[in-house]
Amino acid sequence: MFFWNSEALKTSNIFVWINSIMQVWYISTQLEPMNTKSWGSILTHVVAKTFAGIGVLDFLHNTGVAYFVGAEPAMWVKVATGLGFAGLSASSDWIFGGCMVYDLVALCVGQRQYGNVGWSNLLGAYAVGAAGIVGARNYLK
Repeated sequence: MFFWNSEALKTSNIFVWINSIMQVWYISTQLEPMNTKSWGSILTHVVAKTFAGIGVLDFLHNTGVAYFVGAEPAMWVKVATGLGFAGLSASSDWIFGGCMVYDLVALCVGQRQYGNVGWSNLLGAYAVGAAGIVGARNYLK
């Protein structure tokens, strides 16, 4: 936060990357399966996965602000965004998957506010797709 407040956005972004990657790594590899009979386990999963989900949004937002202000996303960014969110949604439970849908909706709204309607619409479609993936995965589970 110190670097962000000092408008040293590229330096702050290094810490955002580390934080976001570590949070996703933790929920993917270190977090024990949820014990639905234990409030401690349930709350740990909700908090850890929610923070990791917001970390993904921070990762994208801060990288964009630090390096790509006013730039239109390239086609590879659009494809990577769709594939990345589809992969994260397909490999997650409803908690983290719900955060992926939230992230896409937030990005969609933000891009529309900046007047990037085409990218906003695509992000909205990705949000609907991610919601479908999360819903189907958890229904079939």
